[in-house]
Amino acid sequence: MKKIKPAFLPAILILCLLIGSIGNLTSVLGVPALLVVVLLGAGLYFGAPRLDHLSTRQLRWGIGLGLLAMLVAQVVVLHVMPNTVYHDPYRVLSQADQLAAGHMTWDITYFWRYANNVPLAYLLSLWLRLTQLVGLSTNLSVHLLSILVLDSFIALALHTIWQLSQRASLLVVAFGFFALSPFAYTYYLQVFYSDLPTMLVLLIIIRSLLNWSQKTSRQRWFAGSGLVVAVMLGAMLKPNLVVLLPALLIVGLILARQHLWRQAKLTLPILLIVLGFGLSLPATKVIDVAANYQPRTAFSFPATNWILMGYNQHSNGGYSGKDVGRAIKQPSQAARQRYNLKTIPKRIKTLGVVGVIRLWVVKLGIVLNVQGIQRWYNGGFRAAPSWYSNHAGFYQGLTVIGYVAATLLMWGALMLKLLRWRPDLTDPHQILALLAVTTALGYLAFHTLLWEVEPRYGQAILPLLWVALAAIPRQASQSRPRWANQASLLNGATALLVAFGSAGVLGAQLPQKQVIAAQRSQLSVQYHAKPKTVTPGTVLAEVVDVNAPANYFSVQIHAGSQVQVTLTNLATGQHYRLTMAGSVARLHHQLAAGQYRITVQNLTTRGQQVDVTHTYHYQLAAHPLTVNGQSQPTASLIYTCMQR
Repeated sequence: MKKIKPAFLPAILILCLLIGSIGNLTSVLGVPALLVVVLLGAGLYFGAPRLDHLSTRQLRWGIGLGLLAMLVAQVVVLHVMPNTVYHDPYRVLSQADQLAAGHMTWDITYFWRYANNVPLAYLLSLWLRLTQLVGLSTNLSVHLLSILVLDSFIALALHTIWQLSQRASLLVVAFGFFALSPFAYTYYLQVFYSDLPTMLVLLIIIRSLLNWSQKTSRQRWFAGSGLVVAVMLGAMLKPNLVVLLPALLIVGLILARQHLWRQAKLTLPILLIVLGFGLSLPATKVIDVAANYQPRTAFSFPATNWILMGYNQHSNGGYSGKDVGRAIKQPSQAARQRYNLKTIPKRIKTLGVVGVIRLWVVKLGIVLNVQGIQRWYNGGFRAAPSWYSNHAGFYQGLTVIGYVAATLLMWGALMLKLLRWRPDLTDPHQILALLAVTTALGYLAFHTLLWEVEPRYGQAILPLLWVALAAIPRQASQSRPRWANQASLLNGATALLVAFGSAGVLGAQLPQKQVIAAQRSQLSVQYHAKPKTVTPGTVLAEVVDVNAPANYFSVQIHAGSQVQVTLTNLATGQHYRLTMAGSVARLHHQLAAGQYRITVQNLTTRGQQVDVTHTYHYQLAAHPLTVNGQSQPTASLIYTCMQR
């Protein structure tokens, strides 16, 4: 049986996950999260044999009922706590809503700057058009799409893990990760963006290669067709999927060196993957034409802009507003490219060898940090329920502990397997594991060594890590003592106590700024979004549900605008006058829970500009904006109510 030395690629991934683990333990909740990991890990070690004795029927019923309960919980979350989507996902959603309404124009500079999101906006608009045919609202359509993509990913991941491992204990642990942690109820459920579809595409690609050599001609035809489509869509949604190509090359060279290339029979699927990447280019052009999108190089950023930010030590290699501001001031794309090519070497030279390595370590810690999963592109709940707002520190702490612990537990199990792994590349499953490991390293290397970073980016490797964990064979299990079952239950119960207790005690030490109600979706002035011109005597009004006490309220108006902004408690009739500070009208005052009305009046003799978010069919807030008493259900002011 042919084997290769395990060392290099698994060892590099172990090092990356160790750095990521340390980065996730740096907050005040790091110690309890680590304690939960240790307790759950020990409990699963003791309880695994009992779980492995579950019958297939018991597993199907248990997992099936668990997924049904998860779906019910997801619907409740979306109904009770819809959030205000902002930044990139909102701009994509707004454009899709516009295209679905038949307005084939691109009115802001965002998509000329970030053309990679044009296919996503267009494909989302097709979904909105389809659901409009059956009478679904845009809000319901987006929620339905989020649930379909998210739950399809979870179900497919669980099915793949079972196919690869045939271990009930691992399947139960995977179910716990996906359905019992914040994974299924926060970012991926509440914000539709390209991250989750990319993860689903990666999983489909890996599944298409599963047992390829054993497939019949008919099965290969279907799997191959799905592979081409998945790669084409994935490359259009996230161009960094291209890291799959060097990963395939590396695995192919290893197989060739071991004289196992012909036995693996991967030539055809690799060619199909290359074909998928090739087709993504003309497919993007077709979408551009269908969407009436025409690039404008005067606004577009070259790829070097992201490399430039990736070596900005002041932003730790993340998004830099200063770098973006300088790029905007450049007269053309060519000028931006010249500036970047001149500045990037200077930054690397200033950092020096030690500085560059330090920056890489910091970036790796950022890209693998999962603590903020509930905050990603979430501007706050539109009107958080009082039970949540009154105990927000506890719920936020529990979310951080829950997802960090779930992530580190999975990483820990994978690292232990990688340490002992001696790849047998005559086994198709282990070839798949090697490809998953190599592709995951490709993603991490891309963002660490080359590109800018955000914590969301590291989630792309999640399906790859689960595939590797399931595909790497387990070592022979050791016998457990008689008290193992009791120890397993005790550890699990203790872990829950630690998680809930720490969230209650330490959650109060989290940042105290808590959004009580908000509508922060906007296209942004930096992308030349047009404000609403309010004629003399015009009154804009909007009702806001404030379900818990607050002490800060702000309404975004527009720089230089002269309007009067007031906030009225509808129960008591008490008025509060907001004062202008730049482009925002602010109020610092204790506010009781209740319904309030924002009123914006133009008392001057000239037209004044006010930032108003307007969509075609997407409802932004629970109550409509009224203009001189006339209701506009799909328009809203931009406001934030907080407890600071």
